Amino acid sequence: MVLDNGRFLTQELSNITQMLEDHFRIVVSANRIVTTSLEEWLDTGEQVDVGNLEKITSFEEKGDKIKNRIVNELAKANALMQREDLLRLVHYNDKLIDGAEIACYHLASVNTNWVPDGQLQKHVKILGGLLMDSINEQREAVRSLSVNMEKAMESANRICSLEKEMDILQRDIKSLLYPAEIPLDKLLRFRDFLNTMEEIANLTEDAAIAIRSLSLTLRV
Repeated sequence: MVLDNGRFLTQELSNITQMLEDHFRIVVSANRIVTTSLEEWLDTGEQVDVGNLEKITSFEEKGDKIKNRIVNELAKANALMQREDLLRLVHYNDKLIDGAEIACYHLASVNTNWVPDGQLQKHVKILGGLLMDSINEQREAVRSLSVNMEKAMESANRICSLEKEMDILQRDIKSLLYPAEIPLDKLLRFRDFLNTMEEIANLTEDAAIAIRSLSLTLRV
């Protein structure tokens, strides 16, 4: 028996959003390694664990497999109106995993024999917390896509607000970083780490915009 179009599209969307949730669990796990490693370094001077580097690389590989599954499903899907936004969201999620891996390796290079202190340390710790807040908010938005469009939209708006907070904080951090007496190699690698964190924050905002669009087109 052929299902009516509305029921078919609802099931189709449910299948795809379930895979999106699976994909985003890897996004959360990868970025949690970064923010936890950052906090441990700031609090105790502990270096990034080699096992965490291996783990975050394995997350990137798992993420690629799920991404390919989602893309294949979207290629077969009938929900043409939402396909472009869903593909964009998958792309941004994939980049969030890549960004976490890059950030973790930058942090592993910089956190030997040096730890920020004072206001610089405080601001960097807040930055890590805000980034994880944004990632968690996006997870809620993805979970809500097929069941509660209003909640998905609220989460998307919150992500955009968090990204603006992180932009301001990044400027404050760099204004403290450049005058500091830090070996040049450490300064440059730490700047690379901060820039990658900024890229991740920008990606969460891009994903939020895609979620906003989906919330509008999927609303019934």
